[in-house]
Amino acid sequence: MKALGNILPNKLAQAGLALMLAVGTPLALAQAPEAVVELSTVTEQGTNSVLRLPGTVISKRDAGISAELSGRLGWVAEVGDTIEQGQPVAIIDDHLLQLQLRNNQAEIARIDADINYNQRQIKRLQRLADQNNMARSELDQVESRHEMLVQDKTIAEVNRDRTLYDLERTKVSAPFTGIVVSREMTVGEYTAPGSALVRLVDTNALEISVNAPLRVARYNQSGNQVQIEANDRQLLTTIRSVIPVGDSRSRMMEVRIQLQAGSWHIGEAVTVDLADGAREISLSVPRDALVLRNNQVFVYTVSADSTAVKVPVIAGSGRGANIAITGDLFAGDPVVVRGAERLRDGQAVKVIRHHLAGS
Repeated sequence: MKALGNILPNKLAQAGLALMLAVGTPLALAQAPEAVVELSTVTEQGTNSVLRLPGTVISKRDAGISAELSGRLGWVAEVGDTIEQGQPVAIIDDHLLQLQLRNNQAEIARIDADINYNQRQIKRLQRLADQNNMARSELDQVESRHEMLVQDKTIAEVNRDRTLYDLERTKVSAPFTGIVVSREMTVGEYTAPGSALVRLVDTNALEISVNAPLRVARYNQSGNQVQIEANDRQLLTTIRSVIPVGDSRSRMMEVRIQLQAGSWHIGEAVTVDLADGAREISLSVPRDALVLRNNQVFVYTVSADSTAVKVPVIAGSGRGANIAITGDLFAGDPVVVRGAERLRDGQAVKVIRHHLAGS
């Protein structure tokens, strides 16, 4: 019994020591191997309170292409066809216009024949007039007739040029390069001026349309950078235009934001971060520095003796790869951006790389 009494306290002491080592005592951390980490730096940046708003990707060139002439459609581009600028999206049958052109040309030829005859008449009458063998009034009549024929020819040439112009318009051309996304009429149907034929959309000239409260107009201007997010992807882009004219009921205005082709498709929904307050200076860290564990948000900095120091923070608005924070940190402090997931407060660290701020 006496021996058992000595054994039990020793076993309990060993179990307690093992438990303390398992939960991360200073002794356990001291004996743990160094954690390999990469560092960045706390920086100061100007931030605003942010309003997250839904936006829609649109095309800056989205047009319903219509016919300018009446006629039967001989060809219409298919949905999905890419049409280059200046190429036809539809062709109207031009048979009647070709006949009209022949008539115009024949009219010009007839007038030319009359003009030539009158010119010869004028020369003969001028010789007779010089010999006083005829009345001067007859010459005046022929000259007047010649002038009328010249004007008739001008009118006939205008009619011919108009027919040629109409022939050009039988090919309904694309005003810009785009994709046919819908077709309102098909081959064989009879179209009229103003009748919609196809909808043409330029998928390379993109921007984002956002409806925003009027109050944000004072904090957002053309050229300001904003963050866009959708489908787990983020990017920074530029406000193209703020239209500070609101609806009297909704008090909302429109903001147009530049977008490079290939980011998202036309019609996709995105989330836009617009400034909603005056710009203030705050601390910022790379997003990779934030650690979320047990409903806590914190970062690790590194002490002078190369040990990890856990610092609770409150995350603010993000901008690109950085995010604003509030916590017991100062600009220039190092923060762990790689290797923080398994790190423990007080654990020794080995720094293998120190990223430049903003890199």
